Amino acid sequence: MINPIKSAFIPSPGLKLADFEADAPNPHAGRNINAVRNEGMIEGVTVSTLISHSDSRGSLCELLTTRDGPIEPIVHVYEVTALAGSIRAWVYHRWQSDRLAFVCGRFRIALYDIRPGSPTLNMLNVFTLGREQPGLLRIPSQVIHGVQNIGSETETFVNLPTKAYDPKFPDKYRLPERDPRIPFRFDD
Repeated sequence: MINPIKSAFIPSPGLKLADFEADAPNPHAGRNINAVRNEGMIEGVTVSTLISHSDSRGSLCELLTTRDGPIEPIVHVYEVTALAGSIRAWVYHRWQSDRLAFVCGRFRIALYDIRPGSPTLNMLNVFTLGREQPGLLRIPSQVIHGVQNIGSETETFVNLPTKAYDPKFPDKYRLPERDPRIPFRFDD
């Protein structure tokens, strides 16, 4: 259990909730409501532009919201720390889709479709996302993928998968990064 470092009752000098000012409406809040699905993309893959709002304190970036329309439920959220140059490849999930949000650093993400019967069977997609081009990448189940931090510093990204992780029955299947059957090399 995590306890506060300091805890005390301190009388308020007349401070009330009514003393706070409401935020003004922001017509530009959220992300690009149109998830991009281009002809050259693997079936089921979408990329949504994420919009960061900055002020003198820093920035805020919404990763996923029902305000833009229906979404699959948020059931599990985690942050991944990636050392500079590190590669996490190759993986696929049988049941879950990944929703990877990249707002920091610079990442190369490669997807390869080996789903039997898929209209985009054997298609390869490579994306560069991060601080310069923030995006939410939705990767359907059974599409193999890998992520490389191509920046010079340790960075993070967030995954909001569509199924909660079950440590007793992980929905994760792996191949080594340099498997010759995958037509992509992160070091090229």
